[in-house]
Amino acid sequence: MFSKFVVGTAVMVAILAGVGEMWFGCRVTCDGSAVTLIARAVKTLAMMEQKDYDAFKKAYVVLDDPQSNKEDEANVNAVYKVLVPLMELGHLTKFYVPPLMDPTRSSFLDLGWNQELFERKSADAMELSAGKVALDIGCGQGLVADMVQDQSGAKVVGINISLEQLAKARFNAEGKGKLGTVLDFKQGSMNDRLPFPDNTFDAAYIVQASPYAHNFTALMAEVKRVLKPGGIFSDLAVTLLDGYDANNATHVRMAAGARRVGVIPVWRSAEYYLDGCTKNGFTVKVSEHLGHYEMMQAATDFFNPLGDFLGFLHSVGLVGEKLVASIDRMNEHAQSLIQGDRQGLFTTNYWIVCQAPL
Repeated sequence: MFSKFVVGTAVMVAILAGVGEMWFGCRVTCDGSAVTLIARAVKTLAMMEQKDYDAFKKAYVVLDDPQSNKEDEANVNAVYKVLVPLMELGHLTKFYVPPLMDPTRSSFLDLGWNQELFERKSADAMELSAGKVALDIGCGQGLVADMVQDQSGAKVVGINISLEQLAKARFNAEGKGKLGTVLDFKQGSMNDRLPFPDNTFDAAYIVQASPYAHNFTALMAEVKRVLKPGGIFSDLAVTLLDGYDANNATHVRMAAGARRVGVIPVWRSAEYYLDGCTKNGFTVKVSEHLGHYEMMQAATDFFNPLGDFLGFLHSVGLVGEKLVASIDRMNEHAQSLIQGDRQGLFTTNYWIVCQAPL
């Protein structure tokens, strides 16, 4: 006899494979890896212990009242423990919404393609090549590192505070025969001394993780220490924009909602991050708002109907309340994030590239 989980998963995969055209204008083709990923995500969420779900709900205090301490890091980990499988429901394994790099491909199914284009562009901007070594700060499951390595031929070392994500990063790299040679992953926090000797890396980068730095200037001092003279740093930063008015109640409300859906502890200006670079002697080479609203809208167009569908499955007893509540929380403030970028109030994709002193 099939369990409710098996039936619910089968129905969901059928919907993903069969009526994608209804959701975002093109047919979804679920290959074996996609089906496996989605089924694994549903199982993870369905089997999640109540204590983990409770921690996820309570962890949002970091988005309401960040304290810039180790408890904040633990709260961020608790959010991502649930957010990771939620994103995998949409076959998303890199946990950031990229800028629209290819205007001819702007649907949800093209999100991965636009991620790849940005990552390749970033690897080129860091002047990486075979024989060089780059540091990925906040590496997640190591898939950005894998693409940067593929584009450049350089070795990439990633650090992250999550042991669960690091385990996935090592598993993925091992499956490609790269682990221990051109990809490596270590536990570490951007808020501590980086666990590497001076002058180790030719480049370093962050992808949408800068708000987790309690003091970005202090982090950049560490980045400078571990970079070789003249090394390149790239940051796809989460920033306020010139249109944001802290005295405008609507702007403040939108920013608060966007923080929740984006798991953003704090909004800071682009100048804050640029100053963190220049105060450490870096020369700014790129300072550019790339935007996110087109791809964020595409993602929302997928996840909102998915949330409705899971709500239906819950109503007929096929999936649990935890799964529905989790995706509803993710969907709740998505429009604030989209409109904030569209109106020039804030963005998750402000690109900074700078060079360490020689």
